Amino acid sequence: MSDSPPSSKPTRALKPGQQVGRYRIERMLGKGSMGEVYLGIDAQLNRKAAIKTLGEKHLANETVRERFLREARALAKLTHPNLITVYESGIVDGEDRPYFAMELLEGGDTHKLLDERGPLSSDTVSVIGAQAAAGLAEAARAGIIHRDVKPSNLGITSRGTLKVTDFSLAKSVAAEKSLTGRGMVVGTADYIAPEQARGETVDERADVYSLGCTLFHLLTGKPPFRAEEGTEVQKYVEVMRAHLSAPIPDPHRYAADVDPELARIIARMMDKDREKRPSFDEVAPPLAQVAVRLGGQLPRATRGMPSADNDTVQGLARKAEHTHPPVKIDKLAGRTMNNQRLALLLGVGIIAGAVLALVAVRFLAR
Repeated sequence: MSDSPPSSKPTRALKPGQQVGRYRIERMLGKGSMGEVYLGIDAQLNRKAAIKTLGEKHLANETVRERFLREARALAKLTHPNLITVYESGIVDGEDRPYFAMELLEGGDTHKLLDERGPLSSDTVSVIGAQAAAGLAEAARAGIIHRDVKPSNLGITSRGTLKVTDFSLAKSVAAEKSLTGRGMVVGTADYIAPEQARGETVDERADVYSLGCTLFHLLTGKPPFRAEEGTEVQKYVEVMRAHLSAPIPDPHRYAADVDPELARIIARMMDKDREKRPSFDEVAPPLAQVAVRLGGQLPRATRGMPSADNDTVQGLARKAEHTHPPVKIDKLAGRTMNNQRLALLLGVGIIAGAVLALVAVRFLAR
């Protein structure tokens, strides 16, 4: 992609049939804060893609332009089943407008899923959490912090696999320059980590907090903190203040059937002290354990059909069995279970010893 200065050539919405790189534009899919997204077809591979272009009003804004380019670069560096894939990037012919082609998510996103179905069950939310945590863990290992994790940025494929999307606010830990200096706040207020709200330098743990808030929203139908009165600015300030100092809400106040183990994991993710929050590598396996225990699957948002693609969750659950003990709500129950296992092992050992002794007696009798 090019960082050339914007030209004076007029730009306009892409038209059906227009060629952008390898892709023939079919129609506009939607507009966002950064620009437009179109449906494109790669005729050679017979593959659909989402073509994201920078909006005309941002072409002369170097900061926004750099954020758009940063998103393409960040996504191009990442390869993971739960992260959106970039196929190609470049400049629209005849216009100084950057674009990139990425994987098309035909299942919508978890915000749409919430709108269609209302608060989601614990089995579904645990799958969403496990897959999102696995994808964000891979991004963190590559030194990329998302900084805007929320339901609308957790997309769903037509097979029912979750994909973390929209890295337009992503920060590279290793980057020499930053587009947001200390004291500048970026992110979405409903899901923002306390240190992010204070304008401090953030790391992976800010995304962990935001994902915890997102899972709370999906379980209960509302973000963890919400101001009901005042102007929009007053509501915004009130929500930010709540993230800084208000106690972590109990999801059972809004949804009585929330799985207690899942609620406990989310509470750990939303700890206001980032030193006490788990990493994504630490939180993904226990989330997967909950998903497997509850038999969770991620529906296809636009079709309401269950998915058979649950490999990521199953793999994380197997990993958890070897590296992380199950998260116990009741320690006494955990000790009881361990005692039962110990008694079983002792019983097997006694029986085996008796059999060996009997064999030895008969052998010596000969």
